[in-house]
Amino acid sequence: MRNMMLASCLLLLAFASGGPASAQSYPTKPIRIVVPFGAGAGVDILARGFGKALTERLGQPVVVENRPGAGGNIGTEVVAKAAPDGYTLVMGSNGPFAANVSLYDKLPFDPLKDLAPVILMGRLPMILIANDAVSAASVTDMIQLAKARPGTLNFGASNTTARVWIELLKNMAGINVATVPYKNVGALLTDLMGGQIQYAFENVGPSLPLIRSSKIKALAVTSQKRASFASQIPAFGEFGLTRYDLVVWLALFAPKGTPAEITQRLNAEINKIMQESPEIVQLIASIGMEPAGGSPEQLGEYHKAEIAKWDELVKATGVRLD
Repeated sequence: MRNMMLASCLLLLAFASGGPASAQSYPTKPIRIVVPFGAGAGVDILARGFGKALTERLGQPVVVENRPGAGGNIGTEVVAKAAPDGYTLVMGSNGPFAANVSLYDKLPFDPLKDLAPVILMGRLPMILIANDAVSAASVTDMIQLAKARPGTLNFGASNTTARVWIELLKNMAGINVATVPYKNVGALLTDLMGGQIQYAFENVGPSLPLIRSSKIKALAVTSQKRASFASQIPAFGEFGLTRYDLVVWLALFAPKGTPAEITQRLNAEINKIMQESPEIVQLIASIGMEPAGGSPEQLGEYHKAEIAKWDELVKATGVRLD
């Protein structure tokens, strides 16, 4: 009896100490960051940069895996259903983390119930870009052209939030344009340069090099004020489209149930990288992102507010993606 009690006490002691010990020794094997979009997207560029920096700081390989599809839902579901041990993470955007809650009737995951916040990476506007041969030199010109030729202008969108923004633009400007959905940004930009589509809303990262090399043109950023990374590009607010003050946000999440010690460790390391790494500072600037950082709790509160905001926007536009 005495031996049984002693064994039970030892078992309880091992169980009680196992959680913190495993968190303190984390990581002991490679970490996977799932990006729910294709290669070349801004969040993919960001994930690979931070993956390299985390590899150096944590002493274990941090590999990036692209799992695109269904507006980011496929890759996000992989992480939502993964073991909550800190070795499978997802770095994505407000599409699968917030907007898709309202855009799809049924999601295979609940971003609030199935994901644990780690850190808000940052925010950035998108850019309204155009084929270099189009006659419109500004948003005003584009709106006038759309009104003169209703239903003939094509707008590409490689993500779900861009689909919403196109509808918002149609509502605010009183125009009728066609939306052309794309599965990845590479195909969209190829068609834009080739003239298959005239306009697109796209992320800053893959767009800026083509804008700077005059292969495509930038008409406006999707905010009320100009962005610091490209102050020469007008903002939508300058054209009287005052409701158009929308930004993309990028964040890192883990499966719900991941030990707080692990999410806090990752949070602390990424905050340090943002502040201390010249390479990361340059990378963040290259994709036009304003770095955020902060605590997991702050991301959690922001996440809830964004789901509510996108629900309002989706209802206002009537966009459905099922």
